Amino acid sequence: MACPQVGEEKLMKAIKIALVICSLLAGCGDPGQPTPIPEPDDARPNIILIVADDLGFGDLGAFGGEISTPNLDALANEGVRLTAFHTLSTCSPTRSILLTGVDNHLNGMGTMLEDRLPHHENLPGYAGVLGDKVETVARLLQKAGYNTHMSGKWHLGYENHQTPHARGFEQTFALLNGGGNHFNDDGNNSRSPKSSYRRNGVPTERPEGYSSDVFTNQLLNNLAASEATNKPFFAYLAFTAPHWPLQAPRETISQYVGVYDEGWDAMREHRYARMKSMGLIPAHAPLPPRIAEVPAWESLSATERQNEARKMAIYAAMIDNLDANVGRLLQYLKAAEQYDNSIIIFMSDNGADPYDRSQRPAYRSFFADQAYDNSLENMGAGNSYTFAGLGWAQVSSVHQSHYKFLPSEGGTRSPTIVRMPNTGNGQRQRGAILDEFASILDITPTFLDVAGADAQPSDDNLYNPSGRSMLAYLNGDETEVYGATEPVAFELFGHASVYMGHWKAMRIRAPWQDGSWSLYNLQQDPGEQVNLAQMEPEILDSLLQAFAEYKVSNGVITEPEDATAYPSKPSYVELKNTPETGR
Repeated sequence: MACPQVGEEKLMKAIKIALVICSLLAGCGDPGQPTPIPEPDDARPNIILIVADDLGFGDLGAFGGEISTPNLDALANEGVRLTAFHTLSTCSPTRSILLTGVDNHLNGMGTMLEDRLPHHENLPGYAGVLGDKVETVARLLQKAGYNTHMSGKWHLGYENHQTPHARGFEQTFALLNGGGNHFNDDGNNSRSPKSSYRRNGVPTERPEGYSSDVFTNQLLNNLAASEATNKPFFAYLAFTAPHWPLQAPRETISQYVGVYDEGWDAMREHRYARMKSMGLIPAHAPLPPRIAEVPAWESLSATERQNEARKMAIYAAMIDNLDANVGRLLQYLKAAEQYDNSIIIFMSDNGADPYDRSQRPAYRSFFADQAYDNSLENMGAGNSYTFAGLGWAQVSSVHQSHYKFLPSEGGTRSPTIVRMPNTGNGQRQRGAILDEFASILDITPTFLDVAGADAQPSDDNLYNPSGRSMLAYLNGDETEVYGATEPVAFELFGHASVYMGHWKAMRIRAPWQDGSWSLYNLQQDPGEQVNLAQMEPEILDSLLQAFAEYKVSNGVITEPEDATAYPSKPSYVELKNTPETGR
């Protein structure tokens, strides 16, 4: 009699979850009061990783932004905000480290696939896809008894053996490309005119709907279908919002029409004031002047101001919709009584994107073929294609230097929120702001620590995660993740950075800077305005020695000094002679 009884219990449980999911998929409303799901056989915490695409540090309400993000704000108030959490400066290299804990030069993502250069040939560390010398955190958690789910942007390989389903995620709905149309399966440009989707490794049609809605629907479906296993789960929800093209549901855009008519100078000042009042930046930290490449708002024509304000309204709507979908996921977890026993991390993969690519050949021909309509009235629809651009990217960075593609704080400091399980023994006060350095290297070790899983791959030929578990820091048992004299280094596109305590050494190649090393105290100068290289030569020397060791141990090659091998410095409107690039 036992076997039929167990089967009946699982059936009833599946039915109850199905009722919850149907309500969530139908309209994001109140799912009612479902019967609680039985306690799982394995009571270890669920692990949920939510990643936004090209979201700036100051875009969320919890980080000083004016965009409506009530669900993420509530998550921040229940958990902690990490104000010194760092990524790499662009999408796929960040994700490669995020999901392995291994440096990008060892995991195959020493550069992006779209940006491989002749001197990268035959170098496995620069293949531009996630290599076979690393194990993903999904695979390690799967081996430890977790269900593993992924929905959204992958951007780590296109071949069958490179899809998320082949790398440890059991249930997947994945966009393999780095981005695409948010309403249909159109691709990014003439090089990739159609987006490629996979369901459990098999090519599949894209469901109708807006990207963030579709990705969330697919994840909720898979979570509901696996609840009957009574196993803890790892869920990776990777949005493509607010990555270009700027597109969002019309009704959400309408809520932000007029909000940005004051322009980027005023909006940046508003965000800066709120961030100070919220204790997110030091009271003494100045707001750096507007960068030279961005014109004063008042210097634009009335038509230009109208178009630019509409672009930012669409960008805001993308983030508003993303937050609503995070709310749907949280609502599901609460209805299924899985919320209290989940660690949830929300972050961005890098800073805001500054480029307007409309004059690049691959985009101009693509726009002509697709007949996109970028009129003011149609902007944001599925048959429009626009970019936020440099002026609004600086608003997203607020007080920080630069933006996506550069190792400055504006390109790499992520607005990160962590909510720990209620079942833990943490001492942190809810809503706390944690300002010690941590990075994408530390996500995989943290998840493995939470799960009590083995951090060492079973194959001796695979690289081990090199980051640190943040668990003790997040719980309040430790005051930092790294000691004040422990360096952490990164390199991408010929740019480099080394962190140690509150110190940061940084090298930015031409044409942005001259390639020499600078030194900053990020605690005193988060905007990287005062170069202390001449005043603190001993500290700089120690960081440069650490970088030299990092280069050798991680197989970092010397990049060519020819600046034309990479994109030019972005301007407010890029010129027609901008070097072509997959980015």
